Amino acid sequence: MNELIDQLLIIHIIAGFTSLVTGLISILSLKGGKIHKKSGKIYFYSMTIVFVTAIIIASYRFNRFLFLIAFLSYYSAFAGVRKLKLKNLHKNQKPKWYDWTAGIINGIANLFFIGLGIYYSIENGFFSGGALLSVGFGIGGLLISYVNLKPFIIKPNKSYHWYLSHIGNMFGGYIATSTAFLSTLISKYEIMNPFLGFALPSIIGVPLLIYWMNKTEKTFKTKHN
Repeated sequence: MNELIDQLLIIHIIAGFTSLVTGLISILSLKGGKIHKKSGKIYFYSMTIVFVTAIIIASYRFNRFLFLIAFLSYYSAFAGVRKLKLKNLHKNQKPKWYDWTAGIINGIANLFFIGLGIYYSIENGFFSGGALLSVGFGIGGLLISYVNLKPFIIKPNKSYHWYLSHIGNMFGGYIATSTAFLSTLISKYEIMNPFLGFALPSIIGVPLLIYWMNKTEKTFKTKHN
């Protein structure tokens, strides 16, 4: 069994590295262009492999953090891709059952993430790295489920809602994937402070995402005025 897990770990690392490279290419390339579409597809397929292998490896090794962050990162990618098929929610388009199911499962997983953070805070103190990161990721994951499930209940009032959601989800998933990849390197090679390593992708990525979303919003508002 250990040999199988080692092989899965190699596949997991290769898929994770591929997702980081293709995700970055997709982010930087012209939106809607051939490079963007191809790199985006490879990114999603790589993320699917990362998710499946992470669940197996984390279950075998009882790595709770890896198990839970796998849901957060993959759901963001899944929801980002699905938004391309849900462009007409503002025209009463109905989501599929698996859109609901994925969002609910992610929400449940992140409730456990928060619970894990509470457990770590009791064991090691609230300001320990594990506690803060688990609670932070758990709250972030719940917000992602909320943001993606809300348009299924309350009809969006913007025709370009899908574009904003696509960008937000894909970029958010990339941040989570970068966090998982960097944390793996840190735990193995101790290249920097673990807490800083866990937080670094969010410190860099979240402000960039907010800037990008605001810029996109202004662009669409200008076109529709």
